[in-house]
Amino acid sequence: MPTKAELYVPASLFSNENPLWGASAKVAGYMVRNRISRVGICLQPGRQAVEVLLGCVYAGASACMLSMRWPGAAVNQALGQLGIEYAFTTRTDLEVECLDPAVCYAEKPHIADVGSYEDVATIVYTSGSSATPKAVAHSLENHVTSAQSACAALDLGSSDRWLLSLPLWHVSGISIVFRCSIAGARIVIPDPGMSLIEALSNYQITHVSMVPTQLIRVLEQAQKPPRHLRSVIVGGGPMPQGVLKMAINKGWPIRTTYGMTETTSMVTLSNKNPSPGSSGHVLQGNELKIAGDGEILVRSQAVCLGYLNDDTIVNIADDDGWLHTGDLGRFDENGEFYVLGRKDNMFISGGENISPEEIEYALCGVYGVQKAVVVPVPDPEFGQRPVAFIKGSAKFKDLERILNRELPRFKIPKYYPWPEHIQSHSLKPDRKLFAELAFQLQKNP
Repeated sequence: MPTKAELYVPASLFSNENPLWGASAKVAGYMVRNRISRVGICLQPGRQAVEVLLGCVYAGASACMLSMRWPGAAVNQALGQLGIEYAFTTRTDLEVECLDPAVCYAEKPHIADVGSYEDVATIVYTSGSSATPKAVAHSLENHVTSAQSACAALDLGSSDRWLLSLPLWHVSGISIVFRCSIAGARIVIPDPGMSLIEALSNYQITHVSMVPTQLIRVLEQAQKPPRHLRSVIVGGGPMPQGVLKMAINKGWPIRTTYGMTETTSMVTLSNKNPSPGSSGHVLQGNELKIAGDGEILVRSQAVCLGYLNDDTIVNIADDDGWLHTGDLGRFDENGEFYVLGRKDNMFISGGENISPEEIEYALCGVYGVQKAVVVPVPDPEFGQRPVAFIKGSAKFKDLERILNRELPRFKIPKYYPWPEHIQSHSLKPDRKLFAELAFQLQKNP
């Protein structure tokens, strides 16, 4: 059960710095009195979102975390799919009873017994490239197991401050709350108008989680990290190696990781200044192995309960408890772990297997490349050939010259500039969309 963590918020937002557990226990009291066992949470990242999340934990209820970026139709569909009738939200376009967290603060506090340790505690939708996001059900045991392994690896303690830099509708955001709750560390919520680099400096942050896009923006604004920053955990998508090298050279305490929604966040973590492409070592309490076809398998108490549809949980582990991730990976002779790409992204060109991520990794190591997406296009001679969409200032002729030194000829792609109508900050590219665009460009050069 999470301990009584302290929530730190800037005085410009709130007049009081109340202990997190007090408000959360009142949210729990409201839910218990109204017999709410499953509720949607669709709130901007902030104090109320954290209080409501842990309020659900204290009430022994299930919290379905929903993105504020989703249109109303998508949120309503998700709520209907799971039979949810209530949602804590400020939105006005939802077809359920909308609750204001402030109405809970007059309630009598309530802390549930830990009888719901293995029941559904949170529901988080995947952000993968599949057409339909999956509702991933996590238990309190999943969250606590994941948090304990992370706290041990990071030596997280009561004097530390972790910036809430990720939204709670991602498992990485939820994980910040559970890690700090267990370690007694402070969850720091920045002023909405403050940049990430300002928040890191002004609030004396010791730990922060970032996706690659956030790290790129921080490096554009600052040469050196604040002196009190101990760990910058980078995950959520492929990291351009040029950016990683730049951050390390500037002294940023970078630590790379591997994990997914289904593993309740990270299951590996690197030391500071990781080797190129490394995702570190396996965290305690987790098992990773590589199957014969190169697929990464994970076994842990942090692996989720399964996918939720109405009240049915579909188990996603095999009979021996292994989660087949669909990712490809390897271990080196020192036990360091490397992710090579997605199993279902591979294609064959002239009888040779090609992993798009291998080519993307090489491209992102070239100076001037901010982002790269590689997809196959039909080819009359080879069946399929790779095509790369490039965002950045690098010249195509330079890319060809550099990649010819690193990759076999059949893996050298044809290049197209990044489409202006496609946003580049998404964590996971829509490969189907890029493949369709490449097909059209090849038909009409």
